[in-house]
Amino acid sequence: MNLTLPPLLDSDLGEYKDELPQVLPRFFIPRLQDKPQDPIMDALRIEQESRASRRDHSPPELVYISEVEAQESSQGFPEEDSTLFWQRAVKEGARVRSQIRSWDSLRPSFSQIASPGPFLSEQSGSTFAAARYYANPLLQDPAWQVLHISMREFFISIQNILVGNSSSLYQWDSLSETFVLPPTAEGKKAFIVVDGKDDVLMQSYTKRFLTIGSLLRRLDIFANHLRRRSRTEHQSVHSFAHALATCIENIRLRLSKFPDYTPARTPINTSALFLNHEESEDELEAIASLCGRSLGLAPSEYPAFSSQPEVLLSSIYTQLQYHFERGSAPSVRAILAQIFTVTSGDYLQTLSRSVGYDGEFTTNRSKSTFISSGLDLGDDDDQDSESGSSDCIEGFPSFISSDASEILIRARKSLKFLSTAQPDHHLLQHSASRRRVAWFWTNEEVSAAWDSKTNLVDLPDAVDDKSASAASSGSDTSSDCGPLAQFKVFSLEPGTHIAPFAQGAETALQSFLENFPPHLPPLTPTLSHLSNLVLSPLITHCTSVSGALISLLLSPGSHLHLHSHLVLLRSYLLLTLPAFTRRLQAALFSDSDDWNFEGSTVRAMAKSTHNRKHIASGGSAAQWAVGLGLGLAERDSWPPGGSDLSYYLRTVIVDSLESLIKLTDSESLDSSEGRRRIYVEAEFRLGFVIRDLPAGSGRERWLNPSSIESLDFLLMDYKAPPPLDVVITPDVLSKYQRIFSFILRLLRVQNALAALFRMSRESPLFPTLTSANDMLLRFRFSAQSFVSAIASHVPDVAVRGNVDPFLACLTPGTFTDVFELADAHSDMMDDVLSACLLRSSQRTAGDALRGCMELALDLCVLAGDRRRGRVEEYAAMSLLENLYASFAEKMNTLVKSLRELAEKESVSSHISSEYLHLAAGGSRGPMATCGAGSLHHLLVRLDIGLDQRISSISMRH
Repeated sequence: MNLTLPPLLDSDLGEYKDELPQVLPRFFIPRLQDKPQDPIMDALRIEQESRASRRDHSPPELVYISEVEAQESSQGFPEEDSTLFWQRAVKEGARVRSQIRSWDSLRPSFSQIASPGPFLSEQSGSTFAAARYYANPLLQDPAWQVLHISMREFFISIQNILVGNSSSLYQWDSLSETFVLPPTAEGKKAFIVVDGKDDVLMQSYTKRFLTIGSLLRRLDIFANHLRRRSRTEHQSVHSFAHALATCIENIRLRLSKFPDYTPARTPINTSALFLNHEESEDELEAIASLCGRSLGLAPSEYPAFSSQPEVLLSSIYTQLQYHFERGSAPSVRAILAQIFTVTSGDYLQTLSRSVGYDGEFTTNRSKSTFISSGLDLGDDDDQDSESGSSDCIEGFPSFISSDASEILIRARKSLKFLSTAQPDHHLLQHSASRRRVAWFWTNEEVSAAWDSKTNLVDLPDAVDDKSASAASSGSDTSSDCGPLAQFKVFSLEPGTHIAPFAQGAETALQSFLENFPPHLPPLTPTLSHLSNLVLSPLITHCTSVSGALISLLLSPGSHLHLHSHLVLLRSYLLLTLPAFTRRLQAALFSDSDDWNFEGSTVRAMAKSTHNRKHIASGGSAAQWAVGLGLGLAERDSWPPGGSDLSYYLRTVIVDSLESLIKLTDSESLDSSEGRRRIYVEAEFRLGFVIRDLPAGSGRERWLNPSSIESLDFLLMDYKAPPPLDVVITPDVLSKYQRIFSFILRLLRVQNALAALFRMSRESPLFPTLTSANDMLLRFRFSAQSFVSAIASHVPDVAVRGNVDPFLACLTPGTFTDVFELADAHSDMMDDVLSACLLRSSQRTAGDALRGCMELALDLCVLAGDRRRGRVEEYAAMSLLENLYASFAEKMNTLVKSLRELAEKESVSSHISSEYLHLAAGGSRGPMATCGAGSLHHLLVRLDIGLDQRISSISMRH
């Protein structure tokens, strides 16, 4: 087969043999001149020549518009600007090329697109990084190792740091507890440079992520430390550790949702990532500040964690209040509120149990239970002795105000006394209708608590009630009973027997954060208002407990009737019962002028024949203690003692009780069983005690039976029943005993003056010295007038004028709690002491009063010595003159001091001193019930004119 190809050309090939196209070069390399070259200037020149050769061919429409605009402008249509935008675009051309002149602009990959501004920081990232590479000295420092990474590698490393783990770039430093760049193998410091990014900006950008990772790791370590603490810690510590771990896990779960930048084509939005983690950073900083793990603190500077629940709750509350006042992000306030709610739950329940709000307070409850709960009730003895004082306030968290703290303390003590006095009281029983004391935050819960229309119960209680009711209904309808009923739970679907709140703390936390309001409800605009509302049912219950105890103490049918017990104290310790006063005087005192007189049968029986002979033979040598019962002073030692005296004083109490019972039965129409029990128990509750001798200068006066202080060793005591010792405290009893000792001194002087009257009635004590005898009579009259005024002032004005009005006020509704009643009782006794001039602020007047009484007793002792012939007339006369002058001086001092005290009270009350005794009684009657009125009564009773005459007579003598 023959294949014949057609000819290529019809023409002759010879004509094309010399016309082949030439291969010309596509570039031009000029010859270098024989001089130093400047490539930068050459590049600029070539660029300028190429720009001049190129014309910016604009669209014809744009050229036409510019020509028309130019013509209109020339015809008298000027615009606001001399040149318009389009005209400049035509004339100057669009600047779309970069104007940067640098070495970096010579590379082919350099972007020639024009920058938005002339500043270097406004250029592209690569341009700016290249410029700073040569400007940053760290990059040129040989001590630093520069690590060049891409942005994608950087984010992959950050993703591990955000959850608290080390990455390929940053490692956890256990010494500083921060994420740092580890040094290189050569010991150089590492320095990261992200490609295309400025290193300073990247350091600021990385700081947020490193802060989040470091704080998260620090809080993890702190939470683990709390979990490893001893089990003896308070429950609030474990609740705080649980709430802290739950919040950390919630934040870590949110941080773990970091975008995956592993695929190379994934777009990276650095600004969005930076802003999205601002909320997590604020939350972690708030929690770290609460735990003392802020990033600005080194591990050695961490503050010590206090396991006291009051301190822990106060720190959380203070931090939460700070963020509310500062207006922090809602998420920060919500997460702190969750920690505070969980941590305070156990403490509030323990506090509720301590005041009987949950009905779990019992008398047999061990004290260790309250100590382990963080509520130290104190020792029983200490608590009983200081129950009437509100100064020893135990510590409470700062969200409990001072007024609420005082109410809680008083209710806690009142509950103890109430459970002792009446264990079956209805306030001690558990009530299901009581709202559980817990924190709430939503507007609905606050409104319901404010209106008291709905009993808010926490979800656990509600679920328990529902499950209990369902279980009870199921047990009634089901045929299964007995031991097999407990296996019914295995017939249910998985998870149905688990309460919603028990399915996970993370779920409860997430629900709390979602429902937390951005602002506090309008009814409680501040945390202090909200705390008052949260604690309002507890405070109401405490008020009820205190009111129940005081109602029990003021009930006439109860054996704890306070009025009856105070009547006993008034009758015996203040000697207002005439039968007891007469019997006591017969036991301790004598107004006879015969020093060998046998004052009572009991004392006569107690004397032995040896003692009689000793007294008869040595009676003239021993000093006669005028006014004292002879059976007391006949012993060789003082103070006296013996079973005969104890027995006789005991019979004084028992015999006088019968008259007191008859007196009270005649005054009161209803004689209840409780009152009869009070008087039956009074036999062993009342008693005399002997006080120890003082150590010091006053000891010799106690040992001298002729001294006015000779009977200060004898006191009377009253053992109040346990619930009443909160009102009749040892401090108040000491005030009663001071008045008792003062009245004993007064009775001693009264009996001594009566004996003086008998001694000077028949024959003169100074038969040869008429002036001395007259002075004795005047002195006796002045002393008798003074003692009579004091003896009528003390029981009528000082005692009954203050005690009787107070007893009349012991009615329900007068006092809020028993501690207010105890304070009023103590204040009343202070008024009695003031009326008797026994307060330390009345030292001048009190010393003058006691000095006058002592001088009156010295007069009687001197007369006794003169009667027995132990002192001669001339020697006794000089002693009499000195005593009379001292008595007049003391009387003047007493009157002057009383006037000053009355005038001082008159100035402060704006009432004249002449009418103070009328205004002081007020609605309680004409008798004085305060110190100033009582002192004016005493001034009226004293014969001041006689005192002045006594002073003038003594001056003449």
